[in-house]
Amino acid sequence: MDRLTRRSLVVALTGATLPSGVATAAPAFAPVVPGRPLVFPRDHGAHPDFRTEWWYVTGWLESAAGPLGFQITFFRTRTGLGEGNPSRFAPRQVLFAHAAISDPRVGRLLHGQRIARQG
Repeated sequence: MDRLTRRSLVVALTGATLPSGVATAAPAFAPVVPGRPLVFPRDHGAHPDFRTEWWYVTGWLESAAGPLGFQITFFRTRTGLGEGNPSRFAPRQVLFAHAAISDPRVGRLLHGQRIARQG
């Protein structure tokens, strides 16, 4: 059974190689094809066969207290780990979320992030 270790996550995200003697099977990621048309509603959500994708929203709001800038980003990556493991806890997909608000009254960027595996 595959374990999601810090080392294997770094390997999965960067494409680095593990030391010899560590068994891994290279996953088959869907190819990125230039000019592929977006089709909705199919393309509103995740595309789990691809290695990495992300969605983000940025904007500026006017409030009674003054202007606020915001940014929200979601990243999804297919790790290549646990592909044949039937467990819902296998780390096949890892999700990252980051949000930030710029409030001039605070004088610094307010931000937070979360990391989780699918399921």
